[in-house]
Amino acid sequence: MVRSLHKDGNVMWKLDNPQALILLTLPIALLLYLLLKRRATRGNFLLPLSTLNPELKRMTRKTRNRMRLIFGLPMLSLLLLVLVMAEPVFIQFRTERKSSGIDIVLAVDVSESMEATDFLPNRMVVSQKVIRDFIRRRTEDRIGLVIFGGEAVSKVPLTTDFDFLLEQVDNLKMRELKQGTAIGMGLLSAVNRLRQSTAKSKVVVLLTDGDNNVGAVNPTTAAHLAKQEGIKVYTIGIGKKDRVLVPIYAYDMDGNKTQLITQVPSYLNPELLKEVALTTGGKTYLARDPAMLTDILREIDAQEKTMVRVKTKTEIQDVYFWPAVAAMFLLFMFHLLMNTIGRQGKIVFSV
Repeated sequence: MVRSLHKDGNVMWKLDNPQALILLTLPIALLLYLLLKRRATRGNFLLPLSTLNPELKRMTRKTRNRMRLIFGLPMLSLLLLVLVMAEPVFIQFRTERKSSGIDIVLAVDVSESMEATDFLPNRMVVSQKVIRDFIRRRTEDRIGLVIFGGEAVSKVPLTTDFDFLLEQVDNLKMRELKQGTAIGMGLLSAVNRLRQSTAKSKVVVLLTDGDNNVGAVNPTTAAHLAKQEGIKVYTIGIGKKDRVLVPIYAYDMDGNKTQLITQVPSYLNPELLKEVALTTGGKTYLARDPAMLTDILREIDAQEKTMVRVKTKTEIQDVYFWPAVAAMFLLFMFHLLMNTIGRQGKIVFSV
């Protein structure tokens, strides 16, 4: 599956013909000429701004300001026309990211033994932390979540909504499923989630601290189904080899719960996990402490890298049209106002 992400980059503008700016000297020179020339011809003054114009002197201040505005219109129009000749353009850089995304399903054991305290504060809390870190690093992939105990439940379908996925990981609870460890059922549920996937690479990361002791599906059978679907399975067994402390709960006749602590042996079956992984072309790991578990997830992350291709496109758009329209509009307004307000003020331009 190829996924694309378009991200807008920086926007800038430039002049394709900056040499045209030298023409700005023309309106500037004209303005200086008019400002310096005070000569009257036949009763008409060259410059409406000139205080030598007797008609201008008799005008109100508001009218004089209007006349000054009229005089400024052709100057502004000339400036805009010079800008048009300089050929302004907008340049937008667009980054295109293409990734051959990997579809991953996390199959997590939530059986009672995951509350063992050989991983402080317990195995489940540590597993949640490293899983969250793993998800945050897989920004280009779709990830799903399956949990299993004595049965298997699909919690999150393949998704890129990582906020929702992380929320579901945070809300994982032990003892919410039937007692036992149905590794085969958990793996089968993960395979079913990936069966319709069109991704080039499909992966299951199965994390457990026990042996398959319940369920109608043998883990080896589920592994062969995964192989048929082109799904690679990474198995992770967690927990120390020795007996570990696990909280258990007792209830009295009134329903009051009391927490007790008991020691239980490690039921992890490394040979089974190895067989499942090798059948599918994956790899098996054993995490005897939290640091090892963190390193394992990072190694899997490194092995299953998503190929991302980044291509930058440049889009250039000419924007001379609007300055040209504005210049024409100002010239039109100048002509209109000179034939209305200008005539009322008896002021004309002559060279």
